[in-house]
Parts: sequence; C-alpha cells; structure tokens
Amino acid sequence: MINRREFLAASAATGLSLLSPSLRNRVEAADAKRLKITGIEWDQVLVPYQAFNRQALFRYHGLSLQLRTIFRVRTNTDLVGLGESWGGASLTDKQVAGYVGTSPFEWLGARKDLALNMAFYDLMGKVLGLPAWRLIGPQVRDRIPVAAWTVSRSPQELAEEVRQAAGRGYLWLKYHIDEVHNVVDQVRAMQRVAPKGFRVQLDFNANAEYRDISPILKELARFPVIGRIEDPIQTGDRDGYRKLIAESDIELLIHHGPVDYLIDKACDGYMAGHAPIGHAIKVAGVSEESGLPFMLQQAGGQINQAFLAHEVAVFSGAKIDHVNLAHLWVDDVTTTRARVTRGTIAVPKGPGLGMQLDPEKLEKYATAPRPQYQPFLVRIVYKGGPTIVVRHEPHLSGQTDNLRFLGRLLKGKVPKNRIPGPTPGYLNAVTSEFLDRKNCGDFDRLWKATERGAVVTSGSDSGGSPTP
Repeated sequence: MINRREFLAASAATGLSLLSPSLRNRVEAADAKRLKITGIEWDQVLVPYQAFNRQALFRYHGLSLQLRTIFRVRTNTDLVGLGESWGGASLTDKQVAGYVGTSPFEWLGARKDLALNMAFYDLMGKVLGLPAWRLIGPQVRDRIPVAAWTVSRSPQELAEEVRQAAGRGYLWLKYHIDEVHNVVDQVRAMQRVAPKGFRVQLDFNANAEYRDISPILKELARFPVIGRIEDPIQTGDRDGYRKLIAESDIELLIHHGPVDYLIDKACDGYMAGHAPIGHAIKVAGVSEESGLPFMLQQAGGQINQAFLAHEVAVFSGAKIDHVNLAHLWVDDVTTTRARVTRGTIAVPKGPGLGMQLDPEKLEKYATAPRPQYQPFLVRIVYKGGPTIVVRHEPHLSGQTDNLRFLGRLLKGKVPKNRIPGPTPGYLNAVTSEFLDRKNCGDFDRLWKATERGAVVTSGSDSGGSPTP
C-alpha cells in the first residue's frame, strides 16, 4: 500500500499525458490540437422550480440557487462546448483572456472552473467524435446512481418530499438538517411514507461535537429510512469520527474534510462537492486504493448532470448515489432531459457531453423576470421554552444558509442560556413556521420589532405571537 504523501500526489499529471497512447494517437490523427478557443459567452437563466417546494427553496436560498449560468465556449471551428454553474456566475475579462487562444486539450484534468471543465470536455469529445468519458478513463458503468435533494422543512413537508422523489424514480433523498426543526420528528414522518428500499442522507453541516451527536445517531438508527449521515461532527475531530464509526451502523460520510480520511479509515465514504475534474480524479484514485467509496455533488441542471454522469462512468469507487439538482426545475435549456429509473440515469452517448442547447428556451429563461423578495419571518417555538421570531433574508449576501445555523441566524442577539439544550433542533422539542403578510395579521408590527434582531419571549409551547 502506498503512503499518504504518495496518495496526495496522485493524479498530478496534466494535459495529454493523462490520455492513453491510443487516444493520444487519435488526437494527433485528427489534428485536434489545432482546435483553439476564440471566446466564451454566458447567460444567467431562471427556470421555475417544481410547484410543490418552490416557495421553500426560495425562502431558504433566494435566487442564489435558482439562478444558473450557461456557458458556451466558442472555437475556430463550428464547434461549441457547453458548461453550467449554479448561481449568478460570470467571468472577468482577464479570466476569459486566459483561455482564449488555448486548446481545450491543454485543460485536461484541470483543477479549477468546473463549469468550463464541462465545456472543454464537451469540445474535446466533439472534435474526436467520442463521449466525454473516453477522455477520463475506461468505462466501468453505463448507468449512474443519483439522489434527489431538498432543503429542511417541517415533518409533513419532508414526507411529501419523499413521495415526490420516489414518484420521480429516485431511491435516495438528501437534505441539510437545520436548527429550527427537530430531525427525529422529520425522520419519523419520512419513515411513515417511504417506499421499501427508499433511503435518506442527512447532512449535519460539520458543526457539532461527538458528545452531542452520538446519542442522536443512536436515536436515528431506529429508522430504516436513514441510510447515511454526512459531516456528523466537526471536521478536525478524527477520533470522534472513529468513535462514531465504531458505535453506529449508519454509513458516515465526510465532505468538508481532507481526502486522507479515506486512507485513515476515519469515515465510511467521501463526498466531493462541486469538484473540478482534477480534484475528482484525485479523489477517485484515493478511493480506489483505500477501498472506500465516494460520491460527487454538483448543483446544476441537465448539462451539469451530464458531465457528472461522464465522470462517474469511469470512476470505479463512485458507488454512492450522486447529488445533482436537475430534478428541481420544471424545464431546462437542453433538448433532452435524463430519465431517472430505479435511482439511476444513463450516461449520455456523446459526442462530448451528448447535450444540445434549445435556443428558444435559452432565450426564454435568460430573459425571464426575476421574482422579487417578499419579507418573511421565522417563528421558532420550543416546548416549555422560549418563542423566537427572527428575520431570514436570503436575498442579502452571505445569508442563504443561516437557517442551518441558529447562531448565524440569531446573530448573537439571543443568549445561549435562553435556548434549551446543547444542539437546538436535534433532540429538543422544537417547531418552526414562516410568517408573512398572508398568514400573519400582526406581521407589520413583528417585522418592525425584529429590525434590530430576534424577538424572544419566554414561556410555553403555545406558538402565540411574541410581544417585543
């Protein structure tokens, strides 16, 4: 077995050296290296979410998740490469200039710009008449396992998320837990409706300690619907990870941590999130040698998902159900959409990514009006404890994940001793609801009262509107 340093140095090769001799010969025969990038264009598109969770997604993330950027990399031929990123991404003139005049083959195994990785592999596959996976490695699977994704919601709403995901062909659903819902109540509700074989992956956000999470995992292990826990505790606590692995039958994944956790057997698997191709190759190599599996997670639509499929087609260790968000939107800017069957999608045939833009849909969604933020409040009610009313404003920079972290949401305005228990939302009897002008007759007063921070009232679980 190779050592840790050798592991971390793996996959350092770049350019044509990554290709097999036969592929290098094919590149030379096709004179493919004459292919040059002449420009990069992009459009931000806004496609409607599915109706059943549209409001929840917008309240959690604002436009930062719903907006996607579609890149077109143009060349000195008629070939155009497609790439995609989530959010309102763009490139500076300097960044564009760094690519113009180069060959896509110079960016084999690149470790930056995931969206452009897609476009370059799309171009390379097109000029060679090959599917993109051929430029990464030998194929090991022609269908890849995929998982649905959502945000934390009330127990009843998450039960509906399970129904929707299962109805669309998924066998797995992932979401980040937050600190304004009780995760045990959520899981209990999902268990009641989950079809046989359906599983849930919970992301604990890597912000807890072993002593708090250990009893929670024991509680969650009672529910067959729980399949995996991602980032259960703080990343630096390797000993805590080892203890949890020893005492829990639930598969534990690490995301926000070094890949050498695989080497040390300090996790059951690894999650590479939004990883450029070079990093994904590195993780795949470590996974194969360690014998532990990994997964990819990439936020995006059909173009993004197609590239993920081409990657997973060749990575033998990529056995964990991969997360992409293509199912969230009612439509896309491509002419085809992947069909999920028994939790898998087919690897596109190519050439390149095997995707084609629909120009009319690109224009439609690039010019679609942006929804306006409507003010709302979150009311958090602890049984036998305080009621807290606070604003969540995901349209503001750096605010979109605040519901996952109570301290961030409350901005230090609520003393820790006013909140019951060490891990709000995990074991506490806590419920939450969103308030707006449609469902709260006292909204304007509460909105004004929360201008400078959270409003807290001590007392009961009545759920009544607090008085500042």
